[in-house]
Amino acid sequence: MQPYFRQTIAEAVRRGLPKKRFELDDQQIEKLRTVSEVVLAVGIVAGTMALTVLAPNIFQALEKLPWTRKKYSSGKAKRQDFQKKITKSFYYLKNKGYVELIPDGQDFKVKISQKGRRKIRRMRFERLQIGQPESWNSRWWIVLADIPSNTHRSRADQFREKLKSINFFPLQRTAWIYPFDPRDEVGFVAAHYKVDRFVTVMEISLLDPADEKVLKEFFKL
Repeated sequence: MQPYFRQTIAEAVRRGLPKKRFELDDQQIEKLRTVSEVVLAVGIVAGTMALTVLAPNIFQALEKLPWTRKKYSSGKAKRQDFQKKITKSFYYLKNKGYVELIPDGQDFKVKISQKGRRKIRRMRFERLQIGQPESWNSRWWIVLADIPSNTHRSRADQFREKLKSINFFPLQRTAWIYPFDPRDEVGFVAAHYKVDRFVTVMEISLLDPADEKVLKEFFKL
């Protein structure tokens, strides 16, 4: 993906969504799998917008995504393919209740519904990744999740499974560790499972040397 597209879309998402933890990051934007997902993601960035204004943004987004360059032809034929797919996507999203199409003279205004916003949040959750800077500052982040098993066993298990799926290291049953700042992502996951009041994230600089050796090998640092 071109750096310009990454920057403009990612920045627009950060501005447009109500809470940072609900945004799609650069890697998640790249992994949008269907034209409908691209339409919804671009629409939620833009907010309520005329269809004739929104459509060129969708074209631009589709042209920049790696999978569309492989799947679709080039030139005029590609734009015709995109036009057909975008048109079908709007009908699909409207029928599913993800967007509203509001007549506006000869045009339509596209408005993302609350259901559409929830879908974006699900996409964010399912494809959650933690951003990694180019260099590591030799500090660790530890997640302490003292979730009472007598009342929240299922949620505690789901929370731990999600941390495992995004490559946290289980130092103990209630302590998970990661080498980069995961606060936004952990907060998002904890809120999703409604266990945020039991979860704490801390940055630490010293670990037992034996543990640190294992962690460096695990994270390939």
